[in-house]
Amino acid sequence: MRHWSMLVGASLVVIAGAARAQTATEAVPQAPVGGTTVSDSSSGSNQPAPGDIIVTAQRRAESLRTVPIAITVVNGESIRQTGANQLADITQRTPSLDFTATPGVPNFSIRGVGTNSFDYGIESAVGIAIDDVNVTLPRFVPLNSLADVERVEVLRGPQGLLFGKNTTAGLISITTNKPELGKFGTSGRVQFGERDQAQSQAVVNLPIGENAALRIVGGYQYQHPVTQVVGPGHLDPVRRYFGTGKFLWQPTDRLSLYAIVDYQSNSGIDAYSTIRKFGGNDPTPIPAAYRPYAPPNFVYEQNTGLGVVASPTNNKTAIGSNDVVRNERSLGAQLIASYDFGGATITSVTAYRKLHARANNDVDQTPIPFFDTNIANSQSHQFSEELRISNSAPGFLNYTAGLYYFRQHIDAQTLQDGTFGIFPSSVPVRLSPISGQSNFDYGTRSYAAFAQLTFNLTSRLHLIAGGRYTRDEIDSTTTQTAVPGVCNLLTFLLSGGTQCVGALPAPLVASRNANGFSGKGGIEYTIGTTANLYATYTRGYKGPAVSSSGGAAFAVDPEKVDAYEVGAKFDLLDRKLSFNLAAFINDFQNFQAQVYDPSLNGGLGGFRTGNASKLRTRGVEAEAVLRPMRGFSLSGGVTYLDTKYGNYNVACYYGQTVSQGCTLPGPSFNAAGSPLVGASKWTTTFAASYETPINDRLKVFFNADWRYRSKFYYAINDPNTIQPGFSVVNGSFGLADISDHARISVFVRNLFDKRYAATIYPGNFSAGQYVQSLPDDAFRRIGAAFEWHF
Repeated sequence: MRHWSMLVGASLVVIAGAARAQTATEAVPQAPVGGTTVSDSSSGSNQPAPGDIIVTAQRRAESLRTVPIAITVVNGESIRQTGANQLADITQRTPSLDFTATPGVPNFSIRGVGTNSFDYGIESAVGIAIDDVNVTLPRFVPLNSLADVERVEVLRGPQGLLFGKNTTAGLISITTNKPELGKFGTSGRVQFGERDQAQSQAVVNLPIGENAALRIVGGYQYQHPVTQVVGPGHLDPVRRYFGTGKFLWQPTDRLSLYAIVDYQSNSGIDAYSTIRKFGGNDPTPIPAAYRPYAPPNFVYEQNTGLGVVASPTNNKTAIGSNDVVRNERSLGAQLIASYDFGGATITSVTAYRKLHARANNDVDQTPIPFFDTNIANSQSHQFSEELRISNSAPGFLNYTAGLYYFRQHIDAQTLQDGTFGIFPSSVPVRLSPISGQSNFDYGTRSYAAFAQLTFNLTSRLHLIAGGRYTRDEIDSTTTQTAVPGVCNLLTFLLSGGTQCVGALPAPLVASRNANGFSGKGGIEYTIGTTANLYATYTRGYKGPAVSSSGGAAFAVDPEKVDAYEVGAKFDLLDRKLSFNLAAFINDFQNFQAQVYDPSLNGGLGGFRTGNASKLRTRGVEAEAVLRPMRGFSLSGGVTYLDTKYGNYNVACYYGQTVSQGCTLPGPSFNAAGSPLVGASKWTTTFAASYETPINDRLKVFFNADWRYRSKFYYAINDPNTIQPGFSVVNGSFGLADISDHARISVFVRNLFDKRYAATIYPGNFSAGQYVQSLPDDAFRRIGAAFEWHF
C-alpha cells in the first residue's frame, strides 16, 4: 500500500436500519432540530417505542412501521464493515434501488425508473436529499463517502409532495450525525485493500458549553483504476477528499440552530469503458477515401494490434491519444433553524451549494486521435429556502405545510474534436462536428406551496390528504464559439480544405414556464402495536426542461406519474420479526428520456432529451428483519418488477430487421411494450450480522450481504446489451473489545469475483461494435480495517 492518509474526518458510520434497530430514545433529539419531532395520533398509537426504527420520511420522527410509505432503511454500520465506501454501495441492501455508473452521468433508479440524460438541465427522477436539503446539481452524486452517516432512507414512489422537487420515482434521504451536546468524543476508520485502496475517516465531537457542540468530520480515499490501459493513455487514480463542520446550538428548550459547511473533492476514475464486441462493417460517415489515416475497421485493427480481445470480461482499453479526465469540487452550506411554540414547530432550511466539474472522455476506443476529445466542463450552483410548520403535539390532525423556493444556475462548455482520420496524428489542426465549443447558460427558478394532513379519525383509522403547487421558470441560452485550431468538419470537407469555420449560428434562446400539481390521498389502519395497513394514491410531477444538443434547443414537457400503492407493515414476536409488504402500479406520462437524434451534429447524430409518451411499472416488494437473539440479525428483501414503455420511437439497434419492428424513419422503431432499460424482473438481497463475546474483554463479529439481479437491457430491446443475471457477495470478520472502543477486521468485496457491466452501449465507429464498463465492484477486493470509538 503506497498511498494512505489519516485526516481528521468522518466518524464510525451508524445508520439505523434493517439489521440493527435504533431505539426511539436514541433517535429523538432532546429538542427538535430541523423540524424533526416525534408525532403521534390522538391515542398515541404512532408514538415511537423502545426498539422502533426511526425515520423522517414525512418530515417528522416516526416509527418505520407507522409510516404509510414503502421505505428501506440501510444500516450503514454493517455495510461499512464489508468495505463499502460510497453511496452507490447501499444498493447491496436495497432490492428496489439500482445504480448505473455511466461515465460522467451517474444515475440511481428506483423500481426500474431513473433519468439517464447527458443534458445539464434535466434533473433525475430519483432525488437525493442530505440533512433536509435536495441536491440537484448536474451529473453529481453529493456524497462520496458513507462517513458520519446516521441512516439512509430509500423512499419508493413519488416523494415530491414533501421533499423539494422532481422526485417522481423516489428519494434517497440521508441523515448525518448531529453534534452531541455535553460530550467529547472521537471515532473513525482506516481501511486498506487490494488495487492500492486506502481510506481514512475520523470525527471529533467538541462540546461548547452546555447548549452547543461542534462536530468536525474529514477523510481521504485513494485507489487505482481497475481498467488496464494498453495504449499510451493514462487513467488517474481515484482521490477523494472531504471535510464537514457542523455546529449545533440550542439556547433554549424551544429554539435550535444547526449549521453545516462541507467540502469535497473528487478526481480520477475507478473504471473506464472497454470493447465488449468488435463490429464488422465500418459505418463512419466520412468515406474511407477522405480519411487515409483511419482505414476501414480501424477500431478492430488498432485494438487487436495491442492485444485487446473483445468479450464480456474484457478489461483492457486501447485509449491513448488523450488522457481521460474527471475532476469535481463541491462546497455546500446550510442553516436549519427550528422553534417549538408548544403546539407547533416552525422550521427554516436555507441552503447553498456550488459545483465545479471537468471531464474528458476518449470516445473512439483507439490510441489514435480519431475522435479523442469530448470535453465537458461546468460551473453550477443552487440556492434553496424552505419554510414549514408542523404540529408538535398529538391531536386529531397531524399536519405539515410550507413554502419552498429554489434557484439553480448552470454554465457549461462542451468541445468534441479529433482528426477523423483525415489528418495524421501529428497535425495540430482538429475537426469538430460543429464550429468549435458549445456553451450552455441554463437557469431555473421554482416556487412551491405544499401541505400534508393526516386525520386521526379513531385510534386506528387515519386519512391522508395533501397537495403541492409548483411554478417552474426556465431560461436557456446556447451559443457556439470558435476555438483556435479547431475546424468544422463539414465546412472543411465541402470547401476542399480551404475553409475552417463558417458563419457561427446565432444564439439559441429558449424559455419554459409551467405550473404543476402534486397530490396525495390515502388511508391507514393500525392494528394495535403490531401492524399497519395502508393504501395511497400519489400524483407526482417533474418540471419541464430545455434540451440543448448539437447546436439546437428542444422543449421537454413536464413528466407526471400516477402512483398507486397498498402495503402492510408488521412487528411480530415481541419485535423480533419485522415484515413489510408493498404492491404498486406507477403510470408515467411524458417520461423524460434520452433519445438518439440522427439529424444532430450535421448528420453525424447525437443524443438529446425528449419525452416518451407513457411507461408503466408495477410490482411487489417484500422485506423482513429477524432478530432471534441479542447480537444476531438476519434481513432480506425481494422485488418483482414488471415494466414496459408506451409509444416511444427510438433508433433501431444493430441488426434489427423490419420483422423485428425497424420500420420507421431514421431508421427507428416504436418501443411500446418493451421493458425499461436497466430494470430486472427479480432482485433479491440478504444480509446477516452476528457478534458474540469470547471472554469478558473481547468479542468476535461477522457481517455479510448478498444481492442478486436477474437479466436486464442496457438499451431498449437490443440483445447485444443484455446484462445476464448475477450475484455479488460481500463479507467481513473481526475482533472487538466488549465496549466497541476498537475493532479490527478483514473484509472481502465480491467474494466470487463475479464480472458484470455497469453499462453496455453501441460503439461509435464500427457497426456492430459494443462497449462496456466493468466497475470496480465487479472485481474481488480483499482488505483490512481498523475502527475506533471513544
